[in-house]
Formats: sequence, C-alpha cells, structure tokens
Amino acid sequence: MLSQLASRVPTGAQWLYEPKFDGFRGLLCRSSDGLVRLTSRQGKDLTDWFPELALQVPAAVDRPRRRDRIADGEGRADFGALQRRLGVASRRSSQSAAKCPAVLLVFDMLECAGTNLMQLPLVERRHRLEDVLHELHPCLQLILQTSDPNQASEWLGEVPGLEGVVAKRADGRHRPGRRDWIKVKRRRTADCVVVGLASDESAPMLVLALRHLDGELHHLGRLRGCHLST
Repeated sequence: MLSQLASRVPTGAQWLYEPKFDGFRGLLCRSSDGLVRLTSRQGKDLTDWFPELALQVPAAVDRPRRRDRIADGEGRADFGALQRRLGVASRRSSQSAAKCPAVLLVFDMLECAGTNLMQLPLVERRHRLEDVLHELHPCLQLILQTSDPNQASEWLGEVPGLEGVVAKRADGRHRPGRRDWIKVKRRRTADCVVVGLASDESAPMLVLALRHLDGELHHLGRLRGCHLST
C-alpha cells in the first residue's frame, strides 16, 4: 500500500490516523522455522544490515501455534543514521546496532499463522497486530493510531521529528501498489536570503542562506523550480 499527498487531514468516521516519521519502509517476515527477514519496499534484503531486528524480535513475539508472520512498518531513528547503516559493510552492522539500534514502527500485519490477512479491514488487522505485540520489544514498536482528526492535527503542529500524518480507511483492505492512504506532510517554514543563482536560465536554482545566531549568513541549500523574470 502506498500513500498520496494531500494538503489537509481528511475527516469522517471511516478514517484512522497514524504519525509518519522520517524513515523508510520495511517488511518483517518470520517463517515457520523461526527465520526472520527484513526487506525493503523494493524487495531488497536488509536483514544483515539490521541484525538487532532479526536476532531480538523472535523472542518478543514468540507464541505457540502463531509462528508465520509478516509485519509492515517503518524504520525510525535519525534518518541519516539509517542511511549510514546501509553504507557500511554488513559484517560491521552488529557494531552499529550495538551503538545505535534501529526501531521498526509496525503499523500493519499482512499474514499470521499462514493466513493471509490482506482482505480483512484495517481495524481487524490492527487488532491482530495488537494481540501479537502485547509485550513490546524496544526494537519492535506498535505505531500510535487515533480516530480523532483533532489529535492528528496536533501531531502535525506539536510532535518534534514528525514528517507528517497518514490517514487510512478503517474498512480498507491492503491492496499492494494502490495509493489508498492519504499523507499530509508537516509544514516547516524559515526566513531565507537568496545569495546566488545556480545552473542556467532553462533550469534555474536559487542558492539560499539562513542567518544564524552569530549574525552571519550560512549556506542552506538550493531551490529548484523557480521562475525568473525581468
């Protein structure tokens, strides 16, 4: 399942809301033989780069007769730290995991005990997920969810480190590849100074600077998609 961008949080009795952190998607699968694999949304195997999930998660969710599980979630930590983890050799990932363990914020369960759950409504899949994660492990956390649009709006304005809010229909089925979720990004503003122009007139970019507490202008970045006129 994917999301489409919107400017405001949708309202109505059919909507549920979850915070969207700055991370990337991961699909965690535990087979009947106890083997745990973590894959990206594109299908890349990430297990060796995040051994803390593969080694510690089984003990947290081990229950008799409930061994086949596929959980969908999002890795969260410092986003730069997540990217750096993927940039190191997999044999060194255990050292990185010990220093800065990653967290998988789980928001959906697609399969449990060999049963495909994707055709169940989201509210029912959520109940299954809460039942499995009744005793949380630090590396595997259940993401918050609310039916209150006011609380979702408060998340956008008050929660630090939040990228936005995702709205999902309570009766929605999990349909891979469909953009049935609604994502509202958190708005961030800053007063910048244009200090230069990069590229050429066909594709201009503004060079921006930000005035720091020392009174000096510091390079902030470049802005694409601007229109120049005289």
